[in-house]
Amino acid sequence: MAGPIGLDAIPGEVGHWKPARTYPDLYPGDCPDHDYVLLNDRVHPLGHEGGATFSVPGHDTELDALLTARGLPRLEERVAVLAYGANRNPATLRIKHDNYGYRSPNGVDLCVPVLRATLADADVAGCGIHGQGYLYGELLLHTEYCRGTTLEARVCMVDPDQLRVLNDSEGIRQGDYRLARIPGVRMAALNEPITAVGYVAGARTWVSPVLGAPLGFASVPASGRRYPSMTATQGLDHVLGTLGLRADVARITGLDDDDRLAADFAKYLNGQWWYSLNTGRRAIPGYDRVLALLRARMSESQLPVRTLDHLAELGGVLDAEAAYTPGRSLAWPTTPA
Repeated sequence: MAGPIGLDAIPGEVGHWKPARTYPDLYPGDCPDHDYVLLNDRVHPLGHEGGATFSVPGHDTELDALLTARGLPRLEERVAVLAYGANRNPATLRIKHDNYGYRSPNGVDLCVPVLRATLADADVAGCGIHGQGYLYGELLLHTEYCRGTTLEARVCMVDPDQLRVLNDSEGIRQGDYRLARIPGVRMAALNEPITAVGYVAGARTWVSPVLGAPLGFASVPASGRRYPSMTATQGLDHVLGTLGLRADVARITGLDDDDRLAADFAKYLNGQWWYSLNTGRRAIPGYDRVLALLRARMSESQLPVRTLDHLAELGGVLDAEAAYTPGRSLAWPTTPA
């Protein structure tokens, strides 16, 4: 069997890959350089056997054989979901499936194959402030800011309830994100592009008034990027400084207005988000107040057109019901773009 990649090629414990949901300073988080499969709490590299056939060296078997043996959907029975931000990260996938009550077809295993891909004339930028403590990502298409850029992404091959988990985590029913067909996704393992589905934001992407451009993420590679890249903490610090909000944020939160303000502010937001999720109780008043302040000020400088608008014109945006029941038309491999 081909596939020389050993289990030591990437760290096997999912806990190595710190999720942005609990490490907001690392948003959107790192991911393995290889195709991989998240199998419960382990991350296994995949070997490519040609076409849509992958091997799992640690189990000395092909991926589809492993899935079949465990009573799980094969690749061709799964939906291809473009991951360009936090969903590339194995630990983020693990924690989302825990938080949103994943129901495995075999009642036991969580198994998500994640495959390398690229998307031309596309990039990722910080859209707005998330309650978890970072600028959340948006996929940019059909704009001058991504023309000629090639985005390095991943494709998560998900079963029906994994799609439900991702939809719930992205706020599909609340309108935070919408699920849309994304044409032209080139899988590293395939010769032809596919049409995947992916999440596009309901909000407009923030533009730095100082830079006159959006902000990219340093941990999301893209060749030919046309705007600056920053870490999550640098991006948040840039927002606070550019909009003149440092003093207001320090006053509302009780944090010190020093060189650690952005990092401590991320912790403040993240802690209150988790408190509310875990207890069902409202966060402290300052949490809602400071988020409202940032969102209002960021809304004053945004891209005029959303990716959502562009894809809607192409008829590619799914309504909420279709997002949860896409049917075989979106299963792998989809019609080449």
